Amino acid sequence: MSVLTASRDPNWIACVDFGTALSKLVMVESVDRADLRPGHVKPLAVAARPEFKPRNPYLLPSVIFISDAAVLFGQEAEEAAIRAERTGRQAFTSPKQYLSTHDTEELDHALPKEIDPTAKFTARNLLKLFLAHMLERAGDDAKQQGLPWPVLLRVARPAWDDKRAQVGERTLKELVRDAFALVDKLGAKLASKGGVPHKVALSALKSLSVEAATDDDKIFKLDARGRASVLEATAVASGTVRDTGRRVIAVADIGGGTSDFGAFMTGLPKRNVLAEINGSSGILREAGDYLDMHLRRYILAQAGLLSDDPAGRGVANRLLARARLNKEMLFTDGQLTVEIGDDILEVALDGFLADEHVAAFSTRLRDRFHNTLSTAVSCAQNHRQLNGKRTPVEIMLTGGGHGLPMIRSLYDNPSVPWTYTDPALDLAERPEDLDFHAVRRQLAVAIGGAVRDLPVQSASLRLESATKPTDAAAVEAVAAAGRGSAEVGRRRGGYLSRLWSR
Repeated sequence: MSVLTASRDPNWIACVDFGTALSKLVMVESVDRADLRPGHVKPLAVAARPEFKPRNPYLLPSVIFISDAAVLFGQEAEEAAIRAERTGRQAFTSPKQYLSTHDTEELDHALPKEIDPTAKFTARNLLKLFLAHMLERAGDDAKQQGLPWPVLLRVARPAWDDKRAQVGERTLKELVRDAFALVDKLGAKLASKGGVPHKVALSALKSLSVEAATDDDKIFKLDARGRASVLEATAVASGTVRDTGRRVIAVADIGGGTSDFGAFMTGLPKRNVLAEINGSSGILREAGDYLDMHLRRYILAQAGLLSDDPAGRGVANRLLARARLNKEMLFTDGQLTVEIGDDILEVALDGFLADEHVAAFSTRLRDRFHNTLSTAVSCAQNHRQLNGKRTPVEIMLTGGGHGLPMIRSLYDNPSVPWTYTDPALDLAERPEDLDFHAVRRQLAVAIGGAVRDLPVQSASLRLESATKPTDAAAVEAVAAAGRGSAEVGRRRGGYLSRLWSR
């Protein structure tokens, strides 16, 4: 049966979170949002493969490596790149960044020879092959779970500007369509240990033209404007809203390549609605990968080496291959031990955070989130609850970078005075029901993007420009006018200790 042309089961929706560092895919049953329960949410083990044990079955490293014989994916590609680090060979990493930072025509340019020594693959080809690998793994796991496959898809995306969003939408659809066609052609070869041989992969890519004509509505869950994509911050909000009365949610989704922000308001009690607050969405094209880059620079500087000097080139390649692992170890343990030739270098987290470039990144992150938060507070101020009390604001942190110190500070020390409450428990906050509790925040985008009823965007809340605070001082003045003797702060307790202990 062709997965490209097969009829989709209307009772389920899946969302592909094509992450810069890690990619995920979750299926959610098509029920009313108010009726959603943990059993309606089914993450797919896209990183699990025969004869290969992943670090986490739900998190597929967004890495492709072109070996001398084949194209490798995920953790296998990551490990192959580490083994080849001394030769100067590199993996194709952070593939989604091409969609966010490169012109469309660059997708068809030749890749650097250290990534593709064959000079036969393009970025577009590798993106299609990677998605095909992911979709083949998703279909296999869905079958094992007794779930229907294929189902209609949405694809999560960053908050691109209007021009890039139009081009990016077309590109995402093309990539997914062709990926399904590659699954039909290559099948289980996409999951074979040792990867897909060059000739096999190139032959399959060359024969894609006819299959690409499949109609969008046969593959994707389209919105009223015909879009298959959903903003990452919007997806997070979609998966967390329950019928708990009016509140405002400020979302910070921190991935590998981008930091995405947005604010949303829920309806009054018994009204299962969610509206995006106009002007609240934003994006910072710096996130986890940016820290990876500066950690490499910082280590080389501490060792007195330059990456373009022969003495430092081998170390730089090794640090590049281990970038994400090094960062995770540093932020988890508070220190990192690195081999530099015959020497050992100890890197302390406090020293890295004090680095001028890292500190400047923290400031940019806080400044960008400030716009979202000030918009959220203005909305809360303009829309009180039925009993006349203040509408509280929740700050929700998701994505792989949610636990970084500069991200936690957005929650611990908000830049805008207001009454804050702990984020309401959502589907992914119930460990007794969900076996993917440990990575729930990294799956938040994929979960919310697969929920049937997305936030209302066609009727986004609009704020009067005169009441929207534009800086911290103005926000303080606006908030103080209505604050009276109310205490500004948040309820802290067991939830916070659980949140930050991970």
